[in-house]
Amino acid sequence: MSWIDDILERCPSHFNINDSKTPSGSAHVGSLRGVLIHDALARAAQHRGMQVRFSYGCDDMDPVDEIPHGTGDHFKRHLGKPLVHAPAPRGYDADNMADAYFSEFTATFEPLGVAPDFYSMSDLYRSGRLDNAIDEFLRHAPDVRRIYARESGALRDDRWLPFQPICENCGRIGTTFASDYDGETVAYECRPDLVEWADGCASKGRVIPFGGNGKLPWKLEWAAKWQILEVGLEGSGKDHMSASGSYSVTSALAREVLRGPVPQVFAYEFFTVGGAKMSSSRGLGVSAGDITEMLPAELLRYLVLRTQPRRAIDFDLDLATLTKAFTEYERLWRSVEGEDATDKQRQLFAVSSSLPFSSWWPAPDASAHRESELLRTIEVLAGQLAAPEFSPPFDSVVSVAMQPHIDLAAHVASLGVGPLSENDRAWLDVKARTAASWSARYSDAAQRLKVVEDFLPDVQVLGNQQRAFLAVCAKLLAPLDRWAAADIQATMFDAARIVGVAAGSAFEALYTAFFGWPEGPRAGTFLEFAGRDETIRRLSQVEFSYRELLDETTSSQAEWEQALQDAWAASQALSVLAIPLDDEPDTASATSAAPRAGGAVELFVVDDRQRTTALRTRLLTNQEIAAVSTDDAAEAFEASVLAHVAQVLGIAASDVPVSPVNPFARG
Repeated sequence: MSWIDDILERCPSHFNINDSKTPSGSAHVGSLRGVLIHDALARAAQHRGMQVRFSYGCDDMDPVDEIPHGTGDHFKRHLGKPLVHAPAPRGYDADNMADAYFSEFTATFEPLGVAPDFYSMSDLYRSGRLDNAIDEFLRHAPDVRRIYARESGALRDDRWLPFQPICENCGRIGTTFASDYDGETVAYECRPDLVEWADGCASKGRVIPFGGNGKLPWKLEWAAKWQILEVGLEGSGKDHMSASGSYSVTSALAREVLRGPVPQVFAYEFFTVGGAKMSSSRGLGVSAGDITEMLPAELLRYLVLRTQPRRAIDFDLDLATLTKAFTEYERLWRSVEGEDATDKQRQLFAVSSSLPFSSWWPAPDASAHRESELLRTIEVLAGQLAAPEFSPPFDSVVSVAMQPHIDLAAHVASLGVGPLSENDRAWLDVKARTAASWSARYSDAAQRLKVVEDFLPDVQVLGNQQRAFLAVCAKLLAPLDRWAAADIQATMFDAARIVGVAAGSAFEALYTAFFGWPEGPRAGTFLEFAGRDETIRRLSQVEFSYRELLDETTSSQAEWEQALQDAWAASQALSVLAIPLDDEPDTASATSAAPRAGGAVELFVVDDRQRTTALRTRLLTNQEIAAVSTDDAAEAFEASVLAHVAQVLGIAASDVPVSPVNPFARG
């Protein structure tokens, strides 16, 4: 059972879902968690055959209690006024502050597939729908004060009434203190010192508390909304749901004063990006608009809804995290399209869709059904979408997107993966747009993924072992039967073991050869997407000194012989390679040697996990070599090496396995 099923099991067959937002500034991404959770519950409830309505409210009667980030002194003189009575910030085409920020936030709903019924608190107050609740709370003010004290320990003045009138003189609502309800009007004072963030004008008066002339304190307002909207299910941030928190006060007010039911509730944790503390009014964190513009709707919905509400979400927007997120979503997509997905996976994939609910999730058969059978009616969104057969990793797409001269679709076609389907091309376009958006926002990181053309100056400053690794990679990668990420990655690790360079240092060299920077995406997947020809062309240009490599990594003859005997005794696949050293210090060719009585010998060993390592040593032969041709000298040295190995192993020289490839040879 998923977290969605667990919540809906507690709900009746007919209920309303409610959520709301105080539009005090540009909304950060954390505000989307509640929206997407409530939307997913509404979709799943409809699929179960429940009658459900999802409402989303604008709490526009709340006071302006802080100047929104980036607005300067624009709102300074409006502090304390209802949001709906404060002007829109500069640059917004809106009637007031609340409308400006609420419209900005809810503009993200449509691309995410969220379509609730919207309402505003100012409309509810002006229409009189809250008048009865206001009257009840005012008549039972002593009970309200006792509930506050009992549930949260908050003590109220004996004259305090649970209502916030709008001052008739200055228009503020956050600075007024109400008292003396006579059944028709309340007395109020606009106090200069009631709150720290706004100054009241010190005027006094009486006002009719109905029809939008003020508002209820928000805990009472919450209880009143439950009643007039007939809310059956509502989630809230964990800070409101804690012991002695807002919910405990609100539920007591609903039961004991309004004599109404309390909806099913659930708490959800915070949603942060990179651990950043977010604040709409302070402009801290990633905005909801930015993240919905950057990420495809399905991926964002998936990232939020895959985690049960009681667990916090901390999501980074770095390249590695986004690449992993795309990979995981595509894996889920393919699993649902196949036959191996669980009901929870099918449900997660379904609620992650941004398509309108009614367009693809069939209504259930009202007769009799099993939940698992209903979930299988998805049929990959009724055939409207299909999982891509080929989808390059996101970090690779970013890298190609950083090369303005490369056409992404043409590059993919050049990889030999076959013709791309319409779905493949559509999803590739989605990734390309995401890559462009991400690169624009994180330009410094994106620039480090731009493949450099003139890479040799950067490579030359690498150590000899690192350059040897690149050259050996070119030799080993060229004949690969399958140009696939897993095979490429395994071959590169073999190259590192053969050279004797640490993996971290090896891959720093690889990234330097492509990006001029020692970091980059997962190498195997990147090279698969870069293509065989470009990879081999680039790496084959790297030069190194084999003689220097030998000096850096040689083993003693005794150690080498022991390793040879151990591998032979363990029946591991092994081979040897004789490399005569001539007078040219940078030559590592087995077929080009000057007359010398020595050289190097390489031992290649393949373990039971098919990993190749190498061990090298110097070997001086006892054979006297006269002034013969280079080929004769090389052949003589190889014959001497084979004879020596045969003697160590106790076998015939003809039985010594010889490596067919010299990975250190140039060209």
